[in-house]
Amino acid sequence: MHSHHDKTRGWQPFWAALGAALLVLLPLVGGTILLTRQSLRTKLAAKPQSGVAVRMPKTENQLTLLVCTAGEQPGFVLLYLNASQNCIRLAALPAETAIPFGQGEATLAQCYAAAGPARCREALLEPLALPETTRYLALSPSVLAAIADRYGMLRVGFSGALTADELAQCGLSGGVQALSAREAQSLFSGWDKDGTLPPSHRAAARAAVWDAFFRQDLELLPTTLPAALRAHSSELLTDLTAQDLLTLESTLEFLANGNAAVSADALPGAWNPTRRFYGLTDASRASVQTLFNVWPTEAQAASSSEP
Repeated sequence: MHSHHDKTRGWQPFWAALGAALLVLLPLVGGTILLTRQSLRTKLAAKPQSGVAVRMPKTENQLTLLVCTAGEQPGFVLLYLNASQNCIRLAALPAETAIPFGQGEATLAQCYAAAGPARCREALLEPLALPETTRYLALSPSVLAAIADRYGMLRVGFSGALTADELAQCGLSGGVQALSAREAQSLFSGWDKDGTLPPSHRAAARAAVWDAFFRQDLELLPTTLPAALRAHSSELLTDLTAQDLLTLESTLEFLANGNAAVSADALPGAWNPTRRFYGLTDASRASVQTLFNVWPTEAQAASSSEP
């Protein structure tokens, strides 16, 4: 009996030491896993493939997507990803954007309510000279939240989108705020319903949220975003094919490895308060062309052309 008691006492310091070692090791192991994933991704990207020295983005590693967030007040974002230009660009389109519809004109929101996202995409193709390959993706607020919640809170600054008076009126500070996707969505819905903020400012605020999402979560997106879209495929309205999702995956992979430049803004246009139409202008078209013809800076071009 006596010797058994000694044995347990002998073990105690061992367990205490093991516990202490684990406390030190766990964060290290966590960090190492992250680092290993990072270096594994970098290695994968640099792994020679059938005699090719470095895996370079192909011209098809790009995607233009009209994203529609459904709900009472739909939101619209034109998203452009291009791996060879190492950029992610966004233009938020006000729901009041006027587009050709039937014999006359309608707003994007009216078009969406009457005929869905495919018709919105079609109506924007010509006026904005979008690439024929532009795809559409519509998500309900609940699916959007389900996908975005896994990334946690977004740190968003609205001072570039709204004036100081508008910020005060909305009860927002000029600093950076932490918002969940759900909170952002209800903020926008409220503003759209209320209609007091100018459409271009509301669109700029939406762009700020998307901008924050791509900047903060770029590292996670290649592995999680296409997977989330696949998991929710039955709840999406989209013409994204299985091949498009693979393209999205490899494009995001390149963009994450290249720490891509992200830029987001509201689509310029002319607001007609009487008709409640946001008219497309030469400035709108020019800004969309700039969106697509982005060339990498010389530094980026030099670094990507190195052997």
